[in-house]
Amino acid sequence: MKEPPDPAAREVISRVLDDDPEGQSVLAEAGHRRTLAQQSARLAHEAAANEKAARRGYEALRHRLDPRNGRTLHVAAASVALAAVVAALLELDRIEFAGVLIGWGITTAAATATAAWAGCAWLAALAVREERHGRLTAIGAGATAAGVLLAALHAVGSAAFRWPGWDPVWLSVLVVLVILALVTIATEIITRTEPASLLVARRRWHRAQQDCQAAVRVQRSDAEAAAVAAQNWCSLIDIYATAYAASHAEAAHKDATHADANHADADGPGADFPPSGNGHVTPDPWSGTPPM
Repeated sequence: MKEPPDPAAREVISRVLDDDPEGQSVLAEAGHRRTLAQQSARLAHEAAANEKAARRGYEALRHRLDPRNGRTLHVAAASVALAAVVAALLELDRIEFAGVLIGWGITTAAATATAAWAGCAWLAALAVREERHGRLTAIGAGATAAGVLLAALHAVGSAAFRWPGWDPVWLSVLVVLVILALVTIATEIITRTEPASLLVARRRWHRAQQDCQAAVRVQRSDAEAAAVAAQNWCSLIDIYATAYAASHAEAAHKDATHADANHADADGPGADFPPSGNGHVTPDPWSGTPPM
């Protein structure tokens, strides 16, 4: 605690610390709460600076990776949708190869074809992002040729899926059309999915924002506790200061009364009070000739 320059204030504080049983505890609590408030204020300032830096980093990365704000599909939702599309492609490829291969060959060929379709979707998405229209046209032509080849293989294969009233050629064409539609859907999903680095940066920003909010709450709590502790100390000082002022006022009044009495004794009786004699002869209050 900084020592006050006023001697009266120093005397009051000394009396509080020496005479009051709670004085030292109240002062220590006020100092402790003040230190905590200063620390929490510094931590809140640092947390605010970190939150601001994290937000600027996220916005700069978003401006670089997604300048037109078109990749708005969340990574988790995109992953689920792509998983469903890949599962459907795998099943359709199994249907196409069922009339050509048998056993594990069907599963292996279907998995390979599904990977190829997924690769086509990814390449097409890159071409869309980079605005390479020629590359996109070549990828579309290649996917269409692969679909036609797959339909031809199924059409000339075994008749395992030839139900009454169904032509295997049209069935193969229908399956290939569905496959191409799923590839197009996968391309759109990949195109609109936000980058993983952008997701990480946004999570870092949100985490810094939560830390900043928690630090602000702690700062407010510590500031309120410091204010209460300081008020308790000030109230205790006010009590002793009031008593100190009253005692000094009473002492000053007694000193002034005593000084006035001493001054009156030294100067003798005043002009307004005539002498009363010596006890033997009564002085005549009227000098000169007595009245008639």
